[in-house]
Amino acid sequence: MARKSAAFLVALACSLMPVRASEVQAAHWTHDNPFCGVLAAVAPLRDGLRYGLRLFSQQGVTLAAHVTLVSDTDAYDALVSESNLFGPRNDRELNPIVVTLPSKDLLKFFFVDSYSVDGGTKVTCPSYVFAIGSQVVGLDDDAEVISAQHVQSLGRLPCGQMYFPPQIGHQFEGIIGSYGDKRLTTSYRIFIDSAGQPIREELIASSGVVGVDTGALGTIQGHQFVPAKFLCTPVVGVIDIEMEYDP
Repeated sequence: MARKSAAFLVALACSLMPVRASEVQAAHWTHDNPFCGVLAAVAPLRDGLRYGLRLFSQQGVTLAAHVTLVSDTDAYDALVSESNLFGPRNDRELNPIVVTLPSKDLLKFFFVDSYSVDGGTKVTCPSYVFAIGSQVVGLDDDAEVISAQHVQSLGRLPCGQMYFPPQIGHQFEGIIGSYGDKRLTTSYRIFIDSAGQPIREELIASSGVVGVDTGALGTIQGHQFVPAKFLCTPVVGVIDIEMEYDP
């Protein structure tokens, strides 16, 4: 059992190669991110025994995917066979799917492990981890049902916790410059690779002063973050940060 657990962790680590800025696609997708061209939403159904699954894609006519589902004790693979996508050209999705497990279990986290668009080459994603949600909307009574396969038991985690979100790490430096006598704040969403490096930043809320926003961005881009950890292995993640200009 311990050997299987180790193999699972190694597989995760191998998929977590840092993403270079040149590889980031243009932001035209509702769920745009530099880590994976497909994202999922997973939530328990009312019967407590099954889960709803939605898959979203940047592009394509058809999609196949492997979604990894993880409870406190076990990991499962939900294989979604090639199915038709629908929706706008740059914001595609599959019809919601019902997922059953081989035994009763309470899922905690999930991520898209790999996918293939239009029958093309399989793309392996870094482990961009999400918590199980509260609901999956648009699930019809005649929705497709798939059975997730048990991958392995996880065993005891040496780090004591399944998931650690990314952290700021050491304190940010202040915003340098003179931008008036009023306190200002600016907020960014930061995509962080498994080495703790920021690889993309998105302005969430501007301070209203270009110099403050630009100064904050420069500080962020030079900062070393603490990467997220999943099953004790560094993974990619996202953090929202509000920075303040205090004259």
